[in-house]
Amino acid sequence: MKNIVLIFLSFLYISCSYAQDCTFLSDTVFIPKENKTYQSDYLEVELKNKSLVQLVKADNKKYYLRMIVTENLYFDKVALLEVISGKKSFYVKDTKHHQFDKHRGYYCFEIFQNYIGTLKDDGITAIEFGKVHTSFSKSDCNHIKSIAKCFYESISEKK
Repeated sequence: MKNIVLIFLSFLYISCSYAQDCTFLSDTVFIPKENKTYQSDYLEVELKNKSLVQLVKADNKKYYLRMIVTENLYFDKVALLEVISGKKSFYVKDTKHHQFDKHRGYYCFEIFQNYIGTLKDDGITAIEFGKVHTSFSKSDCNHIKSIAKCFYESISEKK
């Protein structure tokens, strides 16, 4: 009986640690292509490899996807970025891989409401920068779906 309780509590702890409560965080976001900083609200999820995916509502009335990545670091390289959501893709031309710190880089680009709908349905299954492909795990994809659903519902309410 003791083992069953321990297994249940372990499962509950793991489930809660990955749960998204739809609480927006406030901060500023720097948009490299515009060379501007905006006040923003965002939702984020940390992936298994310690990368972060953030969905951002900036005070310029635009939405952004910011990915802080820990793999395939090509600082200052400019190439086509493909964000893959199942069988659908979102392409960002002339994307620069910016250096966040010594061990992480980031991409930050504008996305549209219809693509946020795609993210809530399909998540992100992979990204491709240049010719380098990085796949996301099924659980990471599900966590991205979860924050995208919260984000989509919050921006849909305002219309």
